[in-house]
Amino acid sequence: MDLLKTLGLNPLIVLIQMGGFLLTYFILRALLWKPVGDVIDRRAGEWKASEAEIDRTKEEGEALRADYAARMAVIERQAYDRLTALVREGVSSRADALVRAQEAAAKQVLEAQAEIRAERDRALREAGPSVDALARQAAARVMGGRE
Repeated sequence: MDLLKTLGLNPLIVLIQMGGFLLTYFILRALLWKPVGDVIDRRAGEWKASEAEIDRTKEEGEALRADYAARMAVIERQAYDRLTALVREGVSSRADALVRAQEAAAKQVLEAQAEIRAERDRALREAGPSVDALARQAAARVMGGRE
């Protein structure tokens, strides 16, 4: 106690100040620090939830992108297969058309040759007696002219 008096401190005032400090501490803890701490904790939880939502959304986006890429690959392959089939069909149709055209041309050539033969034969039949008569006249002149 002599020390307190030497320092000029009244023990009653020191006890009152200690009580006031403790009372202020508990009041501040109850009315300020706890609510502020709760807000900070709540915001930290919201932040973590937001981060988790962002991660989940990123994963969903990656999954959707992978699904889209896989579907596009399938669609591109189907389109390529269809195009290849159409090209094959076109080549086949072209070849068939060429064969038909060649067959038609060959048939027309044969028909034309047959028509030419028929015309020649008809002309020979019609001209046969005339040619014989002309040949006889020519022979007679040749023979007659030498005699």
